[in-house]
Amino acid sequence: MKKRSSILGKRVLTLMMTGIMCTSLLAGCGSENKKSSTESNTTSDVAATDETKKEEEIEVVKATYPLRTDDTTLTVYLRDSSSGVVGNWGDIEAFKMAMEKLGVTLKFIHPAVGSEADQFNLMIASNEYPDIILWDYSTTPMGMEQLVNEGVLIDMDQYIRQYAPNYLNVLKGNEEYAKEATSDSGHYLGMYSFASSYPVSGGPTLRGDLLKKNNLEVPVTVDDWTNVMTKLKESGDTKYPLTSGKGRDGSVLFDLILPAYKTSNGFCLDETGNVVYGPSTENFKEYLTKLNEWYNAELIDPEFMSNDGKSMNAKLADGTCVAGSLQLNYHIANITNTARQTNPEFEFEGTTWPTLNKGDKPSFPIGNGTYYSGLQATVTSACKDPVLATQVLDYFYSEEGNDLVCWGIEGKSYTKAADGTKTYTDGIMKNADGKTPQEAILQYAIPTYAFSNIILLDSYLPMVTSLPEQNVARERWLDADTGVNMPRVTVAPEVQNEFNTIMNQINTYQQEMYIGFITGQANLNSDWETYVDTLKGMGIDTATQYKQEAYILYQSR
Repeated sequence: MKKRSSILGKRVLTLMMTGIMCTSLLAGCGSENKKSSTESNTTSDVAATDETKKEEEIEVVKATYPLRTDDTTLTVYLRDSSSGVVGNWGDIEAFKMAMEKLGVTLKFIHPAVGSEADQFNLMIASNEYPDIILWDYSTTPMGMEQLVNEGVLIDMDQYIRQYAPNYLNVLKGNEEYAKEATSDSGHYLGMYSFASSYPVSGGPTLRGDLLKKNNLEVPVTVDDWTNVMTKLKESGDTKYPLTSGKGRDGSVLFDLILPAYKTSNGFCLDETGNVVYGPSTENFKEYLTKLNEWYNAELIDPEFMSNDGKSMNAKLADGTCVAGSLQLNYHIANITNTARQTNPEFEFEGTTWPTLNKGDKPSFPIGNGTYYSGLQATVTSACKDPVLATQVLDYFYSEEGNDLVCWGIEGKSYTKAADGTKTYTDGIMKNADGKTPQEAILQYAIPTYAFSNIILLDSYLPMVTSLPEQNVARERWLDADTGVNMPRVTVAPEVQNEFNTIMNQINTYQQEMYIGFITGQANLNSDWETYVDTLKGMGIDTATQYKQEAYILYQSR
């Protein structure tokens, strides 16, 4: 890793981690980049490129492999999305084979599981950066553009336009991809990962076997859900029908009926197409009113605000709770396989997203862009050879590179038919060591996690749909429009710090009041206006205006 100016470090540290002593996390992890095997692959070529050149005037360089024939290493910083199961992504066979192809060693550096955000901030503040960072910059105190302006990241625009033909082809083939990946200034600041279809892997689900037992129809509207949960409770088949749990960030959210009220738990669009902060709207108040009604009727698990994944799954497995917004694999598959050891009839049934009226088109609460999968690959100012880094990343957008990441090694993790159709081997789908498909595939590939690539639907689905009811559930969840969801937009860099300061305070307060309104600790009739006024006092109108301006710019891309 290469060390940058201590002045910048002090500034970033003040912005991100006030009161926390910065330590050097990644010392000694610098690149050993040497001159390219082709004269065109040099940093000086890009530096000399006139930034005013139009895209069509730039001569695109197609890489030849290997990119290097000497001992060259690039350091790559990203979270281990497998929550520690992999340990180090350099051990995955796909990346081993890619390194042989590229002639470049990729040294993966992962922050400790559970403290990724803090360690990322400390890494930025330490002034010692890797060559490449893959991160979701919408979650960081400073966004990509601001980090470019601060000298942490480089503006990859000219490098991408000249040295990333595979990535450019991906963008040219999908308008939404291109809009997601372009900054308001018209630059490609990084290389985005994408999902090849709507990234919906969870949704409204309840016990189908109990519906059959009690002669109940699959609920469609919010009122149907009230009726079904009431009947299941009265039957004695469950104590508290609906449950939820804490997300990665510690927050809780009942998104099951959220789209029915045409609102969001964050910024969204109102009926006129303008940006609003969902939790401050009357629609959100109506949504909370229904949840409070369910809570008072004991239709909601009273421990929803403290459930971790293990406790939530245990309640769903033993019937204490029978419904929720559940994930295809983590909830439906895992809980079903456990519960059927003692109850062979156990079955989950996914439903369409509830609506207020029969015949309404359901919507789902994506909220973060239609196809965007959540990572941007960026090159830091410490990288000695941005051309090489760009070409390495671009390889994974080629058909060969993307297949490696998504499928692994032919003959070991998958086989290919004459028509090109790929199928996972029995070693993955029926693992002799008792590993689930999602666990077994991690020796070879990462089809359910993003890298600098496109997550392919045909490689992703077999990992999360081992039961027929999972496929039925996903089809129903996808029978929806995007409702009030906004594309992922980033506020202007000059207001990013102010926006983050406002929203950090608001998010904490909103989560506290969210739980309070559901449980009745706060009164929706007498306390709502005070709550909205408090949000205004914290600066929600200013933050909304910044989002509105960003949305307008996004639409003009």
